Amino acid sequence: MAVLRDLDLLDIGPDADLDRVTALACEMLDVPVCLVTLMDSELLRILSHHGLDVSQWPREDSFCTHVVASGRTILAHDLRLDERFADNELVSRRIPPLRFYAGMPLVFDGQVVGTVAVLDQRPRHDFDERKLQQLARLSELVHSQLAQHRERLQTQRERALFASGPVGALVWDTGVPPKPVYLSANLGEVLGEVLAEQLRSGKPFESIVHPDDQELVHIGLSSHVVGELPSLELSFRLRQTGRHTRWVHQVSRADRDADGRLLRIRSYLFDLTRQKQLESSIEATKERLYLALESARIGTWDLNYLSQERMLNSRAAAMLGFREDELEHNNLAWMDRVHPYDRTLIDRATQSRRHASSDVVALEYRIRHKRGHYIWVRSYGRVVEHDRQGRAVRVVGTLIDISEDKQKEALRNRQRQLLDLLNQAQTSFLLNRSVHDACEALFEPLLKISECAVGFIGVVQTGPSGEPQLLVPTISETGWRDHRVAPGPTHQQRDDGLLFTRLDNLFGHAVTHNEVVMANHLPSHPASRGLPEGHAELKNFLGLPIRFDNRVVGMIGLGNRADGFDEPLVQLLEPLVVTLGTLFHARDQETARVAAEQELQRLASRDALTGLSNRRHFFDVAEAGLSQTRRYASPLTVALMDLDHFKHINDTYGHAAGDAVLKVFADVLRESLRDTDTPARIGGEEFAVLLTSTPQDEAFVALERIRAALDQRPIEFAGQTIYATVSIGAVQWRPEHHDVDAMLAHADEALYTAKREGRNRVCIYDHDGHPNGHGSPSLRAANDAA
Repeated sequence: MAVLRDLDLLDIGPDADLDRVTALACEMLDVPVCLVTLMDSELLRILSHHGLDVSQWPREDSFCTHVVASGRTILAHDLRLDERFADNELVSRRIPPLRFYAGMPLVFDGQVVGTVAVLDQRPRHDFDERKLQQLARLSELVHSQLAQHRERLQTQRERALFASGPVGALVWDTGVPPKPVYLSANLGEVLGEVLAEQLRSGKPFESIVHPDDQELVHIGLSSHVVGELPSLELSFRLRQTGRHTRWVHQVSRADRDADGRLLRIRSYLFDLTRQKQLESSIEATKERLYLALESARIGTWDLNYLSQERMLNSRAAAMLGFREDELEHNNLAWMDRVHPYDRTLIDRATQSRRHASSDVVALEYRIRHKRGHYIWVRSYGRVVEHDRQGRAVRVVGTLIDISEDKQKEALRNRQRQLLDLLNQAQTSFLLNRSVHDACEALFEPLLKISECAVGFIGVVQTGPSGEPQLLVPTISETGWRDHRVAPGPTHQQRDDGLLFTRLDNLFGHAVTHNEVVMANHLPSHPASRGLPEGHAELKNFLGLPIRFDNRVVGMIGLGNRADGFDEPLVQLLEPLVVTLGTLFHARDQETARVAAEQELQRLASRDALTGLSNRRHFFDVAEAGLSQTRRYASPLTVALMDLDHFKHINDTYGHAAGDAVLKVFADVLRESLRDTDTPARIGGEEFAVLLTSTPQDEAFVALERIRAALDQRPIEFAGQTIYATVSIGAVQWRPEHHDVDAMLAHADEALYTAKREGRNRVCIYDHDGHPNGHGSPSLRAANDAA
């Protein structure tokens, strides 16, 4: 009931949107009645109905009571057969009786408050799961309509709340930058009437903000739109319209729908001017108390410039590992402990403090600990005594150990370097698609970031027997690069890098076991097998598997780190490992794509049986060759070939034997022609050949060589010997040949002549109009020679 009251729907009047939904439900689901109901303590309230003119039902007589009570969808194909509804008056006594019911719960704020239901006077065994899903989608639409009603109601209440009082309200649209679409009536009390009136007249909000704070406000509001920030608090100044600057504090919140889309931005503003005035006063007081508060925080020191005496309290002494009585209390001994690179910094600060108008100086420097290492300290000093000339005589201050902060800062710097390294590797890969170049680009910086002396980056490959191998294109160890380590059974030197063929060792353990290998004492690691002869000394080793989708695609190997390897370094390098995994996978995908494209191109241009060019590819090559011939007047010959009595071979020996003959003839063509020539199968037993840069007499020799080779080659198939011959018609290009079809037409005439004159011969088209197999004396001589 609390949720229903929040929805404020129990007394709502007719709703045209809901009526359209119920009418649509009846039409979609082929039912006469559809209801949208809400259940109060006594009655079933019907918000919308189609096919049944009723506004409410007693709760105890309603089918929907079961849906609300159970919180589940109810589907009763035949109400008379359902023990929950068989005795209901609407089923047993109503005329006509109701026989079918399906109801979906309406849930708001975790409570079932009503239903979307459909009814029929006849049993509906055809009401299947698909229709039930349609009803569910319609109930979602109803839920959306009711949610919008609640949202409108909340907006009205909110605006009524902010009509007066100390807090003003604005509602912004979703533009970039956002613009106000609603201003509360009391905004003049917060912003001042002048600026509020300017907003109401349509001026941009930034125009009423102080110029120095406009960018802050712009970025803050835009972050809801661009950066998807859920909420934000800002304090800023308004453009001055009176004697004093007015400050306001703004709390903004982004309203989003269920899918995360921005609906609006709500802002609440209150006057912060008085608070800022108090803060300014407090800040002045804090400045005077600052050094005293800091002195009580960590350690204190007291320096007299005249006597050069420097006194430290016990906490400051303990910071350096000493007791207070162990330290020499003079400034010379202190300066002797300061890191040599930082002494100039302190000398300059001392001169500045003694002669400058500022009495407070803050420094960060390194100082030697009792154990010999250096720690970072931050020192705040303030002059508390001056001589007659105004020069500083005595300074007191605090000392804070910031070594941990410096270590974190160093880690952040290394992380920034690593991010730069990742961007560099990705950019290198995107530019030339070379994993080798990407690894080379990041390798030396990687050694610097990890503080390692040696290392390598390897890519996993699959060996001849399916075993993993590691190709290392990038390696720092000079023993490998200058070939002092001789090739052996575990590794091979190749042009593209060093190939490790066996990975049953410390290096390969990261690949074969898909786990990080951290060995600060190599002999103690179970996978250690020693080092190859000629390999430089390896004091420690870290192997990081490079994974994609939990599959090892490579590895990073690092060694000889001065402080040994630890888990923080592994975590630091994790983003690099992930990025390399993505790059390696992208390389594999690109390689597979290129191979697939090449294979598709080969399949599209080749005859499946013979492996020769197919008809389409032959025409593409011939058109290109014809264009070259026209441009440079180079000779070009096209020949058509047809196997003689091929049908007889098929009928006598079978189609498999015919296929064998076709393959043998394809082999003859490949053996007899140059690489620049193009043989093709363009029909069943019909072939074509393109002879580029070939005069007619040379073409005749080549074609006769083909004919003779087939004529003299016995073809063995299934224990039988088959002989085949070929008839060939050819034509030399002339200017009147405007396209390939024109040349093929003349070659076909020559082929016909070869067939007519007895087959098993070469016939050259006579451009005087008569294809013949004799040609000029030179051709006949060439024929005799062939």
